[in-house]
Amino acid sequence: MSILYCFIPHFAAALALRDDSTLARRPLILIGPDGHVFDASPDAAALGVLPGVPARAAEVRCPTARLQKVNLAHCHAELETLWRLLERNSPGVEPHGCGSAYVDLSGMTRDEKDAVGFCSQIGQVIRQELGQPLQPALGWNSTKFTAQAAAQRTQAGHLLPVSTTREATFLRPLPVTLLPLNEDTLLRLGFLGLHTLGQYAALSPAAVLQQFGPAGTLALQCAKGEDRRPVIPRSQEQSLTACGDCDAPNGERDLLLEALRRLVAPLLNDLRDSLRTFGQIRLTVQLADGSSQEQERTLLQPTADEKRVLLVLGQMLDSISWTQVVMGLQVTLEKIQDCQAAQLTLFPSLREKQRQISEIQRYLLTRFGANRLRQAVLGRPSAPLPEWRTNWLEWESA
Repeated sequence: MSILYCFIPHFAAALALRDDSTLARRPLILIGPDGHVFDASPDAAALGVLPGVPARAAEVRCPTARLQKVNLAHCHAELETLWRLLERNSPGVEPHGCGSAYVDLSGMTRDEKDAVGFCSQIGQVIRQELGQPLQPALGWNSTKFTAQAAAQRTQAGHLLPVSTTREATFLRPLPVTLLPLNEDTLLRLGFLGLHTLGQYAALSPAAVLQQFGPAGTLALQCAKGEDRRPVIPRSQEQSLTACGDCDAPNGERDLLLEALRRLVAPLLNDLRDSLRTFGQIRLTVQLADGSSQEQERTLLQPTADEKRVLLVLGQMLDSISWTQVVMGLQVTLEKIQDCQAAQLTLFPSLREKQRQISEIQRYLLTRFGANRLRQAVLGRPSAPLPEWRTNWLEWESA
């Protein structure tokens, strides 16, 4: 295969900055309808302002930032423009989150040199059509994961091709957080001292399957440069459906939600095992009189997390007008796509942690004044009583 990964970092924030250049004077944080961070400019993200962080926490982490609501309709319209620009060059375009996509170039390029020229032309077209702030970082390889890793290791406006002969060398030193595994698994890998793709790739396949399940096995293939997942064009988007009988009088919410949990749990397990998520959900409720009601939700961030999905389903149930006994339920998960890689700041370095702590300390000092912060110091670790082992120092002198 020949695969291009097109990656526009911080797409929504870059779009806002393109439309209003005066926003560049301060760090920018875009807040979604749920009151959490949807996207942030690179300078805000460097302070730990990541998608999903509550707005108040984002303010604490980056006190100088400008917070404003994200324009989702405008964002989706520009994303559609991006997908169509890519589809001019190849029908095999698979969206991957906000501002990223895989492009299947199989049959269009003969070798790496040919692919580099073709990919460079695509990058130039995107820059011309969408503007300099939205120029992409591009990665090329024969597999999806390595192409994605390459794009995320280069700068916007640049292309990083990785040939098959140097794929193992390229992947070996990269952080294990590039793997699209859940946060708990990444934490476990960190506790085990596995910090690079090379370390993870050296594990026994049997041990990985036992410890981390099918998702871990697929991640192992990615780390070895053996990712066999195909690019799935938008015209062939997959969906998963589950349906079942239900007898819930007067729309009894708890009974309905438990029935929905039983329906979606196997679907979500399948998605997690294959390192996939979904971005849209459709709920159909069959009523006793033969009629039905349907609700549809597009998620702010694709997910396969059961708690998040049940929260959305609960909101959908609350918006239905109950006039009859419920006889059946159907749930359809749509816009299925590969999991996104974890943020590289998931395990920040000690220096980065200290810098973030210092930023918060300065903010608290400005707001509450001096002589308010203390630092615990282990002065007598062998003292018989716990309260004797530590003392507190003024932060300024710590």
